[in-house]
Amino acid sequence: MPVDINPRILSTAVNEDNDTASLDLAMSVAEDFELGRDKAKAIATQVGKAVSTWRNVARQHGINKTEIDRMASAFEHEDLKKVRGK
Repeated sequence: MPVDINPRILSTAVNEDNDTASLDLAMSVAEDFELGRDKAKAIATQVGKAVSTWRNVARQHGINKTEIDRMASAFEHEDLKKVRGK
């Protein structure tokens, strides 16, 4: 969801104190879900790689540029940059 409609928060919090959708938070609780740090990083990298193609996928499905630009904040943010090493 674009951030002007809804802030980046989780519907189901991954810890008791914070419902922010953030890579740092996910990494900090990975072991609570029986994921080692390396495995969690590998999953995040894989998801980041898949998400980074979202504009092309949207175009392939006939979404127009205005609608794609409207959704950008849902996909293009600092966490995606972090996971992609940029």
